[in-house]
Amino acid sequence: MTFDYSSETPPREFVPPPSLLSRVRLPSGQVKLFNFRAKLSNLWQYADAMPQHRPKQHVVCLHHFDRPMKFDRNLDGRTRRETTANGDIAFLPADAPTMLRPAMNDPNRFLSYSYLVFEPSYLAELALTNGIGRPLDFIPRFARPDPLLHEITAALTSAPRIKDPAANLFIETLVNAACARILRNYAEVRYPLSGPPRLTDDQLRAAIDYIQDNIGESLELRSISRAASLSEFHFARLFKAATGATPFQFVTRTRIERAKELLRKTRLPILEIAERVGYRKPSHFSARFRAVSGCGPDAYRKSTGR
Repeated sequence: MTFDYSSETPPREFVPPPSLLSRVRLPSGQVKLFNFRAKLSNLWQYADAMPQHRPKQHVVCLHHFDRPMKFDRNLDGRTRRETTANGDIAFLPADAPTMLRPAMNDPNRFLSYSYLVFEPSYLAELALTNGIGRPLDFIPRFARPDPLLHEITAALTSAPRIKDPAANLFIETLVNAACARILRNYAEVRYPLSGPPRLTDDQLRAAIDYIQDNIGESLELRSISRAASLSEFHFARLFKAATGATPFQFVTRTRIERAKELLRKTRLPILEIAERVGYRKPSHFSARFRAVSGCGPDAYRKSTGR
């Protein structure tokens, strides 16, 4: 059976009722994140009816179990009894047959895990733009620790709640970090994942100039990286190495520094200043200003004598 995760939710055959399933809405339709929670006894009830399936997408299954749990997993023709716990992941490449069944039943235990789903074409294009030639063979992985992917997924889960015009920039950076992790650890590639060792002075200046010239707009990682003539993946990594800040952090600081300058040197209303530095809602501007500066824009202006 082929399972397609391109819809709003995974197929119900893979998520038996009753269960709690939620989708984290990410800007890109090429990457999806689902969170799942259910009682172990409910999954046990449907275990014999759960079919072997082949996902059309690459799927990272992230385990959040509070205590170690036993499962029988069939993956790409191999079967293994896993003892898995919080921090583990299983990697299910597209078109690899897989099936997971609990090897124990406990009415007091809950299952909690996430699916991070990537369209194959998305990872293939990202690999190609970074000098990774085809064929690109992904390796099925039984449960194993991967704290970094867990941290990235936790950040992706909370990222859509960020009320900031640069939130998409933050999410794009996280998605690129997840893709890089998968290409490095779960794929056999023809060429190594490599790139320029650092940003040149001209590339760094081009990126910063672009940010400053467009500070009132909705900045995205793609447009900033293009200004530096680099792929999104390499730019995000090298920009942090050069500046000590992620693109999201740098854009936020630049917005607030521009706002401070306008507060000091002009009598423009705070609402207009917020719009000039990219914040369409005054409440979002005030919250971000306070988080960065330790005080609100009103208090900052008064402290400067304006």
